[in-house]
Amino acid sequence: RAAQTVMYRILDTLTRLVSPILAFTADEIWQFMPHDSSCDTRNVIFNDMPSAKGNEDAEFMTRWDRIIALREDAKKVLETARSEKVIGASLDASVKLYATGENYEFLNSVKPMLKSVFIVSDVELINGEGGDLVGEQGIGVSAVRAEGEKCERCWSYSSTVGQDSEHKTLCARCAAVINSL
Repeated sequence: RAAQTVMYRILDTLTRLVSPILAFTADEIWQFMPHDSSCDTRNVIFNDMPSAKGNEDAEFMTRWDRIIALREDAKKVLETARSEKVIGASLDASVKLYATGENYEFLNSVKPMLKSVFIVSDVELINGEGGDLVGEQGIGVSAVRAEGEKCERCWSYSSTVGQDSEHKTLCARCAAVINSL
């Protein structure tokens, strides 16, 4: 039931947001949606735009503020590597993060998402000091050319490209996705 409520809120919000741009499509969606008594069911355009619910978690926001500040540092280092012709696109890079203590623990807790946040092929976390740039958080950042071959599907560089016998041009993650279809 909770998942249905969340999905309904997403559908309701997106329908209201796209209504000025895709008026007919949004109205058609609106006509098939269930509504509570606070909604004008005649047309989506007669309803207010969604507003923030105000239930942001301060810890969650602080965590993401740190990640975004770190992303800005990584972007600076990636741009330097790009201008020095070490890499072409950001997916050509592997980012190395140098941290100690609480910063290292924080980075270790968010490491699985950092490749996606930085849009790079790999992120290496090193317990210690170093890096080409040390940001305001005291975390060192360096960028080097990523090792491995380029995956034909996700364009990331990986040492696992070619290990799947059926999909020689894909990394292990992409090959697993394709094999599951």
